[in-house]
Amino acid sequence: MTDFRFNKSYALALGLSLLTLGSTLCLPAQSAKKVYRSSAVYSRSFRGADTYLQTGQYAGAEARYTRMLKQNPNSLSARASLSLAQAELFNLDNAEKNANQVLAKDPRNAMAHLAKGVVARNRTASLDMTYRSQRDSLLNRSVSELQQAIQSNPNSVEAHNQLGETYRFLGRKDDATAAYEKALSIDPQFAEARVNQGVMRMQNNDTAGAKESFKEAIRLNSKNYMAHYRLGEAELASGDTHAALNSLNTALSLNRQNAAVISKMADAYLAQGNTAAAVAFNQRAIHANPNFMPAYMSISDIYDSRGDGELAMSELRSALNVNPRFSAGRNRLGRLAMTVDKPDQALQYYRESLKENPNDSEAINGMSQALTVVAQKQANWSQTVGADSDLVNAEQSIQEALRMNPNDLRLHLAHLRIARLAGKPGTTDAEAQAMANMTPRNEAEQMIQGEAFLTLGRYSDADRVFGQLMQQAKSDPDKLLVLGDTLKVSGDLPRARDAYKMALTAEPGNLKAQRGIDRIEAAESESHKTLRVAKALNNHWQKGSSLDFYEDSLSQNPRQPDARLALSKLYEKEDHYSQAARSYQFYVALNPKLTEKERKYYTKKIAKLQEKAQKAEAKHNNLKGSMRESSNASEVAG
Repeated sequence: MTDFRFNKSYALALGLSLLTLGSTLCLPAQSAKKVYRSSAVYSRSFRGADTYLQTGQYAGAEARYTRMLKQNPNSLSARASLSLAQAELFNLDNAEKNANQVLAKDPRNAMAHLAKGVVARNRTASLDMTYRSQRDSLLNRSVSELQQAIQSNPNSVEAHNQLGETYRFLGRKDDATAAYEKALSIDPQFAEARVNQGVMRMQNNDTAGAKESFKEAIRLNSKNYMAHYRLGEAELASGDTHAALNSLNTALSLNRQNAAVISKMADAYLAQGNTAAAVAFNQRAIHANPNFMPAYMSISDIYDSRGDGELAMSELRSALNVNPRFSAGRNRLGRLAMTVDKPDQALQYYRESLKENPNDSEAINGMSQALTVVAQKQANWSQTVGADSDLVNAEQSIQEALRMNPNDLRLHLAHLRIARLAGKPGTTDAEAQAMANMTPRNEAEQMIQGEAFLTLGRYSDADRVFGQLMQQAKSDPDKLLVLGDTLKVSGDLPRARDAYKMALTAEPGNLKAQRGIDRIEAAESESHKTLRVAKALNNHWQKGSSLDFYEDSLSQNPRQPDARLALSKLYEKEDHYSQAARSYQFYVALNPKLTEKERKYYTKKIAKLQEKAQKAEAKHNNLKGSMRESSNASEVAG
């Protein structure tokens, strides 16, 4: 048996920290004087190390247990304690290695099983997407390890409390409640279980009940900085920023270098409208812990909200310099790159995220948008200079993404758009129609359906779908901003402006919405310049160059009926029958007020062009067949 056992008074600082905050949030425990080891091993060194472990100073505990192991490598007690400190520090591989070494010699060691339970749960917050994709299996493994710790020591308040935490992450609220209550039945003075009960109440939107739990935890242990932190969090959620700052200041006085507490104070200042203080406190949090990624994200959001997109991106680059595996920050960089009209950079960020996790849905969606925009630019460039290798690369990239995620509708939408740009619309018409005709099950599918309508040139249907989405989100500026960004990427500038204006109505002074409107105006201005060049070239009988500029102008702003009509005529004169037919279809869709006579005229013209296109394709296929037969005959003769 091990030379160390848990008992109900040994309250280690384990479970409260949200996994997304890693080991930054930690709990002080009861007095180290209540910790009992056998007299043979409970030396002054153990007492000092245990005090660090109990008060959440895991780095200090790790250093002391490591030093003890150098003096006595066979001490299972020191190694088990070290594994627990390392688990809380997110030094997960070493923690698991040390716990396994202990269990190899003492399979019933409660602390080693507890450490492995914490390791398994903390792996779900790892930046290694392999672990994050195994969330449920890891949490179930955590439950198993913690239950084994309880079997070894049924009176371990720490194991029951940690089991409640894992149940909470699994969404098993009744089981979590029972585990916390069991811990409190063993030791009614165990403040950490009260705090965890409050956290669960917060998750259930019971802010008032959560406050009562946190206040009770403070009554039990006024030096429990986590209880003060959580109380501040609850007060901030209820809109009392003054009370929140008071509670958070108390938490900070008890743990002066805790980045999570400092960053939460930044949130409180931001809620008061003091963005300068919010940035300063987040920077202070980063200084306290450079690996605290939420602070970088918060600063980036503040810069982005006031229209400083480049500064927002710079902050996230700093985060990636510290931790290159921070996929959430890289995806945010991709989104920001798209909003500042840098789709090539966005594509690079999303591809890097997909190397980490091929199933990253945010990166997949972002990449599909970026690929479409990049392909559009490459198509225009190909038409201008006669090189199509970049467009081929875009096709290959989207096909690779589809192989990894064959059921992703947004990727299929990007694929059909790129196929159209490559001059192969026929291969994807059925797919586009299928997406347009589907019955959306949620807002995401509604948006994809609207984008499919835009791709097909069914503008009135697209207006109906996006109009519904805007009405559903009329009081939610964040959703309206997403709609505006999506419409802008799709080239539907008028509807994108509508979405941004609604966001401004919902939240007057919203700088991101104003920035979106400014960018639309800039895009429209650029499109008009390109259109003037196209008209000038057309008037001077430079048809080929004129066609390229019309295409470029319409890629920037597809809703230009006059430009669409001019391009249709150019395609017809150049005998590009299929492209001319499709372009005329788009022109008719852009002009719902055409007279019946005009509509019949264009309907007949489109039918004739489609017939000519079919004949031209059949002739081309026959020619290819004849050439193939001739080649085969030559090979036989040879």
